[in-house]
Amino acid sequence: MTLYSLIATYDHPEASKAYEGCYSYDDSKFGLVAEPLVHDATQAIICAMASAGMCSTSTPAPTIKLEFTNNTFTVKEFTDDDLVLELTYDSYSDDDYNMYSATVISPDKAALNSQIANDLTETPLVPLCSHLMDYFLVPPEKFWVRVTIPELS
Repeated sequence: MTLYSLIATYDHPEASKAYEGCYSYDDSKFGLVAEPLVHDATQAIICAMASAGMCSTSTPAPTIKLEFTNNTFTVKEFTDDDLVLELTYDSYSDDDYNMYSATVISPDKAALNSQIANDLTETPLVPLCSHLMDYFLVPPEKFWVRVTIPELS
């Protein structure tokens, strides 16, 4: 698999009111407009960015770029300074989501900050909708996501 990229918008203007406070993305390849990264997925991204000093949890970045892969060779293109989350498959939920645990693996300071936060609170599993799995032949056991803020990249 190659590296896939999505641009997600916080409080996308075309998103349903049910997904207020979430990042959503468009993808013409799959005919998607304002496809939400549900609340727990959005929260995992915001907390990871906050642990890396990219934003605060109360003022998330308005737009983010998500680059993801399940290829161990492609992930080596990420640098030690990149904010990278490793997602590991946990289960399939009754409401049509693949559930993943998320771990911040770089940069080191963000990984440490994230681990400290996780020690203080129970980190929920991250639900990923079936549309996000369209980028893979089958839901991967493990994949990596690099998060950047386009204005800062």
